[in-house]
Amino acid sequence: MAQEKFKSRSGFILASVGAAVGLGNALRFPGLCAKYGGGTFLLIYFVALVVMGVPILNAEIALGRKIRGGAPKCMASLNKRAEPIGWASCFNSLIVAIIYAGLLGWIISMVIKIVPLCAQSQMMGKKEIGGYFFEQVMGKGISPLVAVSIIAAWIIMFFCLRGGADTLSKTAKFTVIIPIILLLFMAGRGIMYSNSGEALKKLFVPDFTALGNAELWLNALGQVFFSLSILVGIMPAYGGYLPDGTNVFRDSLIIAAADFFVSVLSSVVLFTTLYGCGLQNDLSQSGIVTAFVVYPVAITLAFGGNTVLNSAVGLLFYFSLAMMAAQSSVSMLEAAANPLSEKLKIPKKKLAAIISCMGAAACLVFATPVAATVLDVCDHFANYFNILILGIAECIILGRGAKGAQLVEEINRFTKKIRMPAKFFNLSIKFLCPAVLVFLTGWGIYHLIFIEGGRYAGYPFWAQALGWLVSLTVFSSGFLVRIKLPGFKKIKSLKKPSAP
Repeated sequence: MAQEKFKSRSGFILASVGAAVGLGNALRFPGLCAKYGGGTFLLIYFVALVVMGVPILNAEIALGRKIRGGAPKCMASLNKRAEPIGWASCFNSLIVAIIYAGLLGWIISMVIKIVPLCAQSQMMGKKEIGGYFFEQVMGKGISPLVAVSIIAAWIIMFFCLRGGADTLSKTAKFTVIIPIILLLFMAGRGIMYSNSGEALKKLFVPDFTALGNAELWLNALGQVFFSLSILVGIMPAYGGYLPDGTNVFRDSLIIAAADFFVSVLSSVVLFTTLYGCGLQNDLSQSGIVTAFVVYPVAITLAFGGNTVLNSAVGLLFYFSLAMMAAQSSVSMLEAAANPLSEKLKIPKKKLAAIISCMGAAACLVFATPVAATVLDVCDHFANYFNILILGIAECIILGRGAKGAQLVEEINRFTKKIRMPAKFFNLSIKFLCPAVLVFLTGWGIYHLIFIEGGRYAGYPFWAQALGWLVSLTVFSSGFLVRIKLPGFKKIKSLKKPSAP
């Protein structure tokens, strides 16, 4: 792994921004803003991003740079018994990558179908347009279009993954910059609507009466961990590609700022577009509903009866989503591929082919009638419960396995003016983050079991069991790899001589 390096600082930043910026920023974040008071959610999220997200982001990147390894090696370097936690994060990233690849297949299908939909939309009602993807594209059996799109998605991801750090930084120039340009264009179109002022007011002006809503706080705090791609093994892997002279603290601030900017930009696009099309009451917390039910209706209304311009907007929107989904998926795969390659002594290119073939086979479930159920269950456990539990464990390991002063010293190596404050960092890693993560986990379990008869009360037994199986597989795999194969060694200290 140490042989791979980002060739430039900009390549690392773009790749890291691409890993952080994904479908959660483009779809889930705007939906949460809509549900929880717009500006109030933004305010709480921003504070949590600075207080909790940035310290963990810095710790993971700095540790990866120091250890020259992914999450398993980094965890083992602090405490040899903690290596399974690193492996669990890798296997969880593989599951999330499969989920994102399935969504990428859906999005590619919509890239193909959005033009015909816009052409037919004048003869269709809003309800029919909203149900177009799940009724016409997915259908009641196996969807050939979605299956082919999923395979195409994995072919693209394979070529990105096999190239390592150099390919990651090169593809990020497209998968980060182009979607931002497209989102800026769509935001400009949204602002042209006559009621865009009302939409922006709803988004940016805080409703302080909503501060008493506990769910607002929990979702805003939780979104920070999900949005930055921390706690999933990506940032330690990327940190391992960095040259020694990198200013980790400065670059981490840039990554966090870019992540926040894209989230806000996506929210502007959603709010202004839906308000302009008279669909403000259809704002949904669910990113899936937003992308495949609400947005198709909005796109077909974007320029009235002008199907050519509506088609262009639709292509731009789904193309930008496809690029974000692809970058996120590859980043998740990268978090697991390098540690596995090192541990199993398998060449990276060969392992990329194995992972891609197995992932594509598993991912084909998203072309079947049970796709929506599998997506909902797997995403909730892998992207919520597993990340929270991994986060609790990681914060404990970071707080105890590495003395705060040493880890802060590693973060601040090669910094000049702006530095990570040691007291602030220790307070966040040792106390604030673990407390919030424990509370989020408890709240999630309570809602899963007790609220409305249980989250999956209407699902068949196999679906309810699937989520628990996902978590069991992730955590047991982490321990099995550690038991079956030689472990990484613990280092005695993070200290390293300062740069001359």
